[in-house]
Amino acid sequence: MLIQPQKLLVGLTGGIACGKSTALGILRKLGWKIISTDAIVADLFQKDYSFKKALQTKWGSVVFVNEEIDKKKIAEIIFNDQGAKTWLENLLHPLVRENWKRQANNSEEKNVVVEIPLLFEKKLEHLFQITICVQCQKKTQLRRLFDRGLTKAQSNARIDSQMSLTEKIRLADIVLLGDHSLLFLKQQIEYFHANNT
Repeated sequence: MLIQPQKLLVGLTGGIACGKSTALGILRKLGWKIISTDAIVADLFQKDYSFKKALQTKWGSVVFVNEEIDKKKIAEIIFNDQGAKTWLENLLHPLVRENWKRQANNSEEKNVVVEIPLLFEKKLEHLFQITICVQCQKKTQLRRLFDRGLTKAQSNARIDSQMSLTEKIRLADIVLLGDHSLLFLKQQIEYFHANNT
């Protein structure tokens, strides 16, 4: 599926807890169509019967609580077993990609941004006209992950499971600094918006 040529399609990525969701919110206020692959995944976990059935076949009732998928249990499994992680990604990613491409094509907005945490890991940069990486220092990531209720070990496991920020920065067309104030991030995004739309 080709994205309509008159649209500007931007891929947004970055490290965990670096400010990707905040950046998306700012772009939405500037009139962009925003698509979060995390939100698509959450929707699949909640509503997609065939996806739930595949998880049940693979892992049994251990990954369900009251017939709902136990995301914490799944996270525990995939962050401790690379084979399980690969299996889940192979199941999820084609469904997610088809969903965001459809949303991008059907959007009335000319400017579309898709947040994909594993954009570079999955070599998807060729699908976008511009790629943006939101980055911050590791101590900031850790502090934000602690605030989300993760332990130091869990936080480090999630950070280490992704491509290094240094590599993401090298691959991205534009880098946003997510360490500082919300105002500073907003100013960077407004500058990007003014110069690219």
